[in-house]
Amino acid sequence: MFGDKVSKAKKAVKKRPYDVEAYYGLAEAYREKGMLAEAVAEYKKALTLNFTHTESRRGLAAVYMKLGMLDEAITEYKKIVGINPYAKDAYYQLGLLYSQRGQLEEAVYALKKAVQINPYHAQAHHSLAEVYSKRGMNAEATAGYEKARALGVVVSHPVPETAGVTVPTEKGVPGGSGPTTPPPRTGATPVEKVAGPAQVGASASGGQRPLPQATALPPVSVTKEKATAPPPAKVEEAVKPGNEPEARTRQVEELKVLLERQSKELDKLRSLLVSKEQENTQLRLTVKRKDVEIAELRSKASR
Repeated sequence: MFGDKVSKAKKAVKKRPYDVEAYYGLAEAYREKGMLAEAVAEYKKALTLNFTHTESRRGLAAVYMKLGMLDEAITEYKKIVGINPYAKDAYYQLGLLYSQRGQLEEAVYALKKAVQINPYHAQAHHSLAEVYSKRGMNAEATAGYEKARALGVVVSHPVPETAGVTVPTEKGVPGGSGPTTPPPRTGATPVEKVAGPAQVGASASGGQRPLPQATALPPVSVTKEKATAPPPAKVEEAVKPGNEPEARTRQVEELKVLLERQSKELDKLRSLLVSKEQENTQLRLTVKRKDVEIAELRSKASR
């Protein structure tokens, strides 16, 4: 089956030696067959005819990734986004490659571009959250995991729910130095444990009575309630059901604008390609005329 594809693609190249798609088809046939070196050569021939042929660059980058040539793959994806700044998949692949190489800052930039172009790119949200987690940015990672989960991705290793939550201390003030649970009781009475110096002095002078036991106990229930508080409100707002229709409408409008811009750029590229093809046709005709003239001159010279 693969042999048939390769032979057919070779025949197409012979019939159309100036056709980019013919070389691209041969390169794809080689790649499916596992002949990666041959595929690289044919992709490069296609790009020689048209350097803006992004499909050939994607195929070439994919082969480079299989060969472990990550630098070359990154170069090809960067060229793709240079030709088409709305190529979300190229930004996504760039983010994965940068993350694999440990270039986390570059990975964040590329993956953020991918989700800006397509806010519904679930895998890009998930990969961005993982990079945030590697950088220790737990709040951003939590938000990214929640977005990915809302879009249908099964999050296997999310950031713990307690990440970024401040646990109150004995005094009920975040950042205090006391323990998070009340101290164990001893034989002393509750009044003796919590009464301050002012209260003791008042009692000794025969004036006021010490505070009742009910008001002297530590606020155990309040401490537990705050210790198990949910993640920050910013994460909840990102997936709040009430905001989804308005947010989706706005995102659809943004995507329509991007699509219109991309269509205009594609039309420009097509017109450029047509003009180049016309120039190539004129050049071929000129070469043929010159060949005829040279043949006539040679004929006359031989007489």
